[in-house]
Amino acid sequence: MSKMSREADFERIEDEASIWAARLRGGAMTDADRAALAAWLDRNPEHRWVLARYHELSAQLDAQFGAAAEATPITKRDAARRRWRRFTVMTAAAAALVMLAVVLTGPSREFETKTAERHLAALTDGSRVELNARTALAVDFRREERHVRLIRGEALFNVTKDPARPFVIDTPAGTVRVTGTVFDVRATSGDRVEVTVLEGTVQVHAAQDTSTASTSAGAPMAPMHDAAITPGRQAVMSGGNVDLRTLPGGAVQNVTAWRQGQVVFEDTPLSEALERFAAYDQRKITVEPGAADLRLGGRYGLDDLDGLLTAVERVLPVRVLRGADGTVRIIVASAPMK
Repeated sequence: MSKMSREADFERIEDEASIWAARLRGGAMTDADRAALAAWLDRNPEHRWVLARYHELSAQLDAQFGAAAEATPITKRDAARRRWRRFTVMTAAAAALVMLAVVLTGPSREFETKTAERHLAALTDGSRVELNARTALAVDFRREERHVRLIRGEALFNVTKDPARPFVIDTPAGTVRVTGTVFDVRATSGDRVEVTVLEGTVQVHAAQDTSTASTSAGAPMAPMHDAAITPGRQAVMSGGNVDLRTLPGGAVQNVTAWRQGQVVFEDTPLSEALERFAAYDQRKITVEPGAADLRLGGRYGLDDLDGLLTAVERVLPVRVLRGADGTVRIIVASAPMK
């Protein structure tokens, strides 16, 4: 699909969403209309997101101009005037929707998910991004480069091939550069970022850790590390270095199990395992040092923290202490109660 046809397709979605938003606000939806809307929403994941933005704006306009539609006793002349005011308000709403369309079809966009929320976003170049919970990223497409900044969290990128416009992702630990491929990027605590490749080739470039960089006898600082990653491999960027790993069979699918609301642990430190659940549950969990490095395996549902805690207490030598305020503390089983 050419750039012009992709932009035309996105403009079409904007136009259709504005029409559906107006019909929803009007309230005169027949069963056939509702069936047509359901089919339209199922046709493209982007339809639901754009319609939600329009519908939210419509509600804001109703609140702003609601005085024009107050139910009070009126004469025929007043009714005519009110119909005219209603028409004026609807015209203003239509103008505002056009303004929103200009914003949405522009080159810069931001996406953010909340606790236990995932989102599929369609970008204007035809690429798709799946955001895990508590993830934030900013998209800035330029003439010479498609640029994304992963602020926090995890996302799976399915990038449309365009050798003339590289797709570059800035992360807290370095950059990821592709021309078209499928890969997962996860920013963990600190400056550690994992990049796992499902298709194609991905170039990673670790940012220099100036806090640990040093010189000796006037020698320049150590260079940043770069690597090319192919399918079935994972790069971990941290502290200016890139650590390459070859994943065993099936492990790549385990990395992206969050797309189905699951997580897979294989000899994973308990503290790291609990960190994966932090994006899906707001309860505060602390792990004492003696238990933090205990290893955990298995497949768990990300929306079932209590199930994980029950399993942890069953397979590891720990005790799970639940506070009245919802907090959770995990201690070594032999440790005295406090």
